[in-house]
Amino acid sequence: MRFCLGKALAALALLCVMALLVSCSTVPPSNAEDDLCSFVDDMGSRTYVPRTLENVAVLFSSLADMWTLAGGTVAVTVGESVERGIVSHDVLLVDDGAGKSISAETLISAAPDFVIGSADVAAHRALAPILERAGIPFALFRVDTFSDYARVMAVFCEITARVDQYEVAVTSVKTEVDDILSRTPTEETPPRVLFVRVGSGYSATKAKRTEEHFVCAMLAELGAVNLADAAPALTEGLNVEAILDMDPDFIFLSPMGKESAAKAYMDSLLSSDAWQSLAAVSMGNYAYLDKNLFQYKPCDDWAEAYAVLYEHLYGTPAER
Repeated sequence: MRFCLGKALAALALLCVMALLVSCSTVPPSNAEDDLCSFVDDMGSRTYVPRTLENVAVLFSSLADMWTLAGGTVAVTVGESVERGIVSHDVLLVDDGAGKSISAETLISAAPDFVIGSADVAAHRALAPILERAGIPFALFRVDTFSDYARVMAVFCEITARVDQYEVAVTSVKTEVDDILSRTPTEETPPRVLFVRVGSGYSATKAKRTEEHFVCAMLAELGAVNLADAAPALTEGLNVEAILDMDPDFIFLSPMGKESAAKAYMDSLLSSDAWQSLAAVSMGNYAYLDKNLFQYKPCDDWAEAYAVLYEHLYGTPAER
């Protein structure tokens, strides 16, 4: 269990020093509980943060999006958060890209009063003992499904004391998501799909299993069968013989890296005789998915993302 106090609580400065010396107390002081928000992150660690935060660092763009939706302000982040327009260009960056190589020195020197990171990113997990020794509160979260999004947003809105934001960014969205899922057809022969992360070459272009990507989980909720679950070789590269043998009904494509190069490579495959013989390709049942909905987590646009997949699978727009 960790106990970390931010510098914003001047009245608790002495206790913060003591906490640092003992590498985090196991319980919060009884006289400070009203000034702290307590929660357990997705690594199973309990964190205590001040209810008034002035200098928050968010090391993953989707989490930065969620923090701002919860009414929070991001002071320190990564380049992707700026590129996506989530934060302004004047924030301090601890990584120029997606947050997979964090400058611990820059982060510590920024003296954040709370750090938010992804439990799925090794660089963020590696920061845990460093931040703990520095006495900086931190939490790592994993968001793979809409339920995960709702759960983490509940924590964020509790910290920011913005229940109204939870209603807008989660509750109303859940109503739409539930409505779409409730109208998913129960078919005797469910649609058989492949979801492919597309790079600029063979080794970077791979199908994903249901457990490996949030889009695959969404497709499963919508009644589709992911063919990659029964063909693990496709997660190492697109073996055309295996794909021809399975002949998927739908193929969903998510470009990675330089989008133009990824699409050019995939287009070259789709135009080949082998790929043209696939039912999904010959009938036009393949699509490049919008990265804002299907590469990054869709956040308050989860309902839109479900609606897009529903329309691809069943041919009629889901009423929203």
